[in-house]
Amino acid sequence: MAKDTPSMAKNKMRRCLASILDPHPSDAEVKELWSYFQSSCAYCGIPLDRASRTGHLDHVLSSALGGSNEIHNHLLSCNRCNGDEKREEDWQSFLTRKVTDRDLASGRHAHISAWIGRADREPLDPSAKTEADFIISQTLQSFDEAVKKLRALRR
Repeated sequence: MAKDTPSMAKNKMRRCLASILDPHPSDAEVKELWSYFQSSCAYCGIPLDRASRTGHLDHVLSSALGGSNEIHNHLLSCNRCNGDEKREEDWQSFLTRKVTDRDLASGRHAHISAWIGRADREPLDPSAKTEADFIISQTLQSFDEAVKKLRALRR
């Protein structure tokens, strides 16, 4: 067993448990996103091929900052914009920096804003999020204890 297997498992468990409360977009929703952005990066406009897996679902507001997995909290982005250039920058400042042609930037901004404005799922109640975080934390602590006990059996 690799040294990082427990941490990889914990990350997967955390994501799986969190997705019960905040599910990832369905295949139909992802298809709608690709259609809305006409299979092009929302930022730079480069054409994307869905089969090549170069298109990313970029969170408008990251989950770390309270964003959800609701489809309208995602934009279609190329791997260069999302993975290499934008990082944790908010989409508006990134778009302004990325697209220097004011008319083009304004059009893309309006298109993105219209997509975001379609959101129909209410944000998660903060108390529910706090309780979910506590439940997930307890689960991961139990997992750590189980790993420790299993490792002791190897000796």
